[in-house]
Amino acid sequence: MKNRFAYASVLIVSVLLNVFLYLNKDAAPKEEDEERPFELYPTDHSSLDFPLTYDVDLPQFRTFSPKGENILFADFVLKGTISDSFNRKYNTKIPQQIIKNIQEIVYFLNGFKIRFREGDALTFFYDEKSGEVLYLRYKNSSARTVSEVYLFDAGSGEKYFTSDTYELQPCITNGPFKGCPRVRFLHENNNLVPVFETPVNEDIHLPFLAKLMESDQSRGFGGSMELIYSNYATRAFFRGLASINPSLKKNALYKEKAVIGKSGYIFSDKKSGVIYYLRKFDNSIVSPFVFHHTESRQMSEKSMLNFQILRNFYSKASEYAKSFEKNYF
Repeated sequence: MKNRFAYASVLIVSVLLNVFLYLNKDAAPKEEDEERPFELYPTDHSSLDFPLTYDVDLPQFRTFSPKGENILFADFVLKGTISDSFNRKYNTKIPQQIIKNIQEIVYFLNGFKIRFREGDALTFFYDEKSGEVLYLRYKNSSARTVSEVYLFDAGSGEKYFTSDTYELQPCITNGPFKGCPRVRFLHENNNLVPVFETPVNEDIHLPFLAKLMESDQSRGFGGSMELIYSNYATRAFFRGLASINPSLKKNALYKEKAVIGKSGYIFSDKKSGVIYYLRKFDNSIVSPFVFHHTESRQMSEKSMLNFQILRNFYSKASEYAKSFEKNYF
C-alpha cells in the first residue's frame, strides 16, 4: 500500500512539473538561440525608426540616406573650433574633410567669408566614407539667421541647394572663366583659396583692362600670374595655368577679353582647375563672388517635387536624431 502511494505521488509531481515547464517554455533560454543572428530592422519598418547604434560609448545617431548610404548625425553649438566642439560632445574626432566641407558651405552662406563665432550652431548629416555633408543647418548667432542646405542632383550632378531651391554657389557673370565652373577650396597659409574647376586647356581671358605685373611658368606647379585691374585698383592672382600666353609682357596693359593663358591642373589636390582670388592694395583678400557680378540659379520645376521629398526626409530624420540624443546628452 505504501509503495502504491509513493508511486502515485511521484507520478503526480512529475506530471505537474512537466505541465509547469510546458507553460513556461518561452521564458526558458535556449542555448541554440544565443548563436542565431538577429534581424537589424523588421522588414515592414523604416530604418529611421531603428538607428544603427545605441552604443553608450559612442551615442551618435546613425541611419541610412535616401540613396542607402550609412550616414551620421551631429548637432552642437560652437565653443572654440568645429573640431573641439564636436569632440566635446561626441568624444570622438570629426574627419577633416567634413570640416572643410562645412567651411565651403558656410562660405556661401556668410557673405563669402569663412567666419564662425561662438554660439553659432551646426546641425548636419554626413557620410563618413565619402567625406560629404549631405544636409546642413547653420544658425548664425550674430546675424540671427538660419540657413539649410541640401546635396541634391537636379539633373546635372549633385550640387548644394538652399531650402528655397536655388544653387548654393552663384555664377560669376563677368569673370575670367567660361560658363559657370564649380568651386572647391584649398588650404593655403591658413586660408581657404577658391579653385575654379575649369577643364584643362580652356582659355582664360581678362574680364577688365589689366596690367601684367608678374608671371611665372613652373613645370612642377603650373603657371602663375599677378595683374592689376586698372579701373578697380585691385590685384588679381591666377595659379595652376597649363600655359601662359607667350606674347604677354611685364608692365604692359591689356584689353578686356585678352586671352592670358590656358587652364591647367592643381598639383596639391591632383584635380583640374585654376586658383583665382583678388587683393586690394591694403593686401586684404577680396572674394571673386564679391568683386564680380553674380546671379543665382534655380532648379527646374520638374526637380522640385523630389527636392521636397528630400527636405521632408532630413526634417523627419533630424527629429528622430534629436529625440535619440535626449537619452544621452
